[in-house]
Amino acid sequence: MRRFPKYFLAMLLPLAVLLVRPVTPAAVLMFGQEIRLSTRPVDPRDIFRGDYVILSFSIERVDMSLLREQDRDIFSGPSTILSHNRRRHNLGPSTVHMYVTLEPDGEGIWQPAAMALEPPEAGVYLRAVASRGRISSTTVNLDYGDFLRRFYVREGTGGELEDAALRGSIIAVAKAWRGRIVLTSLEIPD
Repeated sequence: MRRFPKYFLAMLLPLAVLLVRPVTPAAVLMFGQEIRLSTRPVDPRDIFRGDYVILSFSIERVDMSLLREQDRDIFSGPSTILSHNRRRHNLGPSTVHMYVTLEPDGEGIWQPAAMALEPPEAGVYLRAVASRGRISSTTVNLDYGDFLRRFYVREGTGGELEDAALRGSIIAVAKAWRGRIVLTSLEIPD
């Protein structure tokens, strides 16, 4: 009978690992603030998965002038990250974690307003990763993670969304919370 707790924990551990992955998007959907982003799809169909849209966002390319002044010392020039600052900020050899503060523009579309190496104390922000080769002296291309890359749609609607995006008239509705983001829907404005 003394072995039962050990076996129970051994069975519970893989289950806990499997359940951790969906907890983050569920928390974002429950507690997150709704934001609207301008998009452009890349591919409307997958023969095995049905209709989906791979999205490209305007917030993925951010001007380096939005980087806080005290964080600028991490970059010594185009595509170069200083190694001593990389160690100080606990960064990997080829990636930089950044936090992008978003604010709505006049049309209600959220745009980058600031960028820093630490999360801001207030406001809506997203955690992003920039790889070494995607940083220049003027812009940085950011990756916001899996939950912003692909959105599955009802069968037969992928082509309609692609056509609307090619006209520049598609909006992604998402929820953001504590630097995480999850897409909730795609809209074609009238």
